[in-house]
Amino acid sequence: MAVMKNTVFCKCKNMELRELLLVSYSSFADRDRGARLIHHHPEYFTSLLELAFAPKDNRENILAVWILEKYAVEQPECLDSDFTFFLEGVLQQKNDSKTRPFAKLLYHYCKNMTRRKLLSRQQIDWIVEICFGYMLESQKAAPMAFTLKTLHFFRNHKPWVSDEIQAFIEKKRPISSAGFRSVVR
Repeated sequence: MAVMKNTVFCKCKNMELRELLLVSYSSFADRDRGARLIHHHPEYFTSLLELAFAPKDNRENILAVWILEKYAVEQPECLDSDFTFFLEGVLQQKNDSKTRPFAKLLYHYCKNMTRRKLLSRQQIDWIVEICFGYMLESQKAAPMAFTLKTLHFFRNHKPWVSDEIQAFIEKKRPISSAGFRSVVR
């Protein structure tokens, strides 16, 4: 799925999708409505990715991430065709409002053993990089929980991964919330 392949087509779809996002709020109903739009019009998926991975922190970009989360958690196979592009897009994101949805998507995508077996070493390296970045930068429990669960799948990818996870948990546990402590049990 080359996202920039057909720019004119994507810009047309982008405008329709952007209009939906501009009249939407962050409610669950609006996220459901956006996910249903993508489900009924899969040709909008590329535009949704473009908006979600834009380096901007505009309202429509953040809403696009939340709609992507709602849509892709229910059918993670939509990311199969170009998971590398997805990872590259996630690596570029720094907005705190995008962290939890991307961490959740990574977890839901990687929890399937068949999908994990198909990942390349480079893709796993990126997943580990993303997860450690989120763990170190995020102050919220949800992104940390999703990244810890995701890293657990890849704890044996390289010898240092398991050691770093354990060191992070030991450092955070005494000063963390009850939610975080329940995740690491």
